[in-house]
Amino acid sequence: MDEASLRRYLDEAVAAAQEAGNLMLECFARNDGQSCVEEKGTSVDLVTKYDRQAEELVLKRLRACAPNFRVVAEETANKEELTEAPTWVVDPIDGTTNFIHRQAECCVLIALAVKKSAVLGVCYIPKMDELYTAIRGHGAYCNGRRISSSGCKDLRSAMVNQHLPSYSRGVKVVDRIMGLSRDLLTHPVRAMRCGGSAGVDMMHVARGRLDAYFEVGIWPWDVGAGQVIVEEAGGVCRDTLGGDFSLDSRRILAASSPELAEQVAQILRKHRYSSLDAEDYDGPSEEGVAKRQKAWPGRSSS
Repeated sequence: MDEASLRRYLDEAVAAAQEAGNLMLECFARNDGQSCVEEKGTSVDLVTKYDRQAEELVLKRLRACAPNFRVVAEETANKEELTEAPTWVVDPIDGTTNFIHRQAECCVLIALAVKKSAVLGVCYIPKMDELYTAIRGHGAYCNGRRISSSGCKDLRSAMVNQHLPSYSRGVKVVDRIMGLSRDLLTHPVRAMRCGGSAGVDMMHVARGRLDAYFEVGIWPWDVGAGQVIVEEAGGVCRDTLGGDFSLDSRRILAASSPELAEQVAQILRKHRYSSLDAEDYDGPSEEGVAKRQKAWPGRSSS
């Protein structure tokens, strides 16, 4: 795909993200998030009418500019597999729980993947008025200004974001997460945070506000845009075991440098973080597990 085409698709993705972001701001202004909450399978896996409306806005524009492209999106189109073909990967509101509680850390994520690899990404954080963009090989930008990761190479100097489980509060998962947190804090890492939005967390890594972020149980729409933006900002994306990252692997470690990524991965391997399987992570609700597996057949987090 040539650069001119990629820039045209990027412009359309930016326009779509801003349109969806404006819808989010309208909800914030009306304080309407709590009134339209539904559970997707568990009490902590939530969706609102705004997720669906935002996705409709985004997909309408993207399909108009590229009608032959496939779509993988969280709320309405997620039954399509990620293939080698050009594919829009969309999360209309990443960080829905933050959005419901009027937290600023929620965003619109749009990526274009070719051969299962993101070639462009857009992340719009409306409450922060921050628009992140990247085209593979052409750098990463926030509001038109080039950005770069911190370059941190030492865990002792790093601020690390550890995502807490969204789909499960089961004892096995919580114990694993708490043991990992204890190990990181006593290593010691400089500071730990928990943001609640994969997209926003990855933008913080890209911009140098965070030095590392990791999570299992993610989906392509959670991290497609973030992958290309982080890597174009000079950071790295790895599997949580420390190996190569795959967009459909359901686990990610984003870091400011290869050295830091390996230090974090060593601790994750020690705690068998990557072995949290779909049943563990998607929670004790059989309905929740079934819905996830139906939406993304053949996938697990292992």
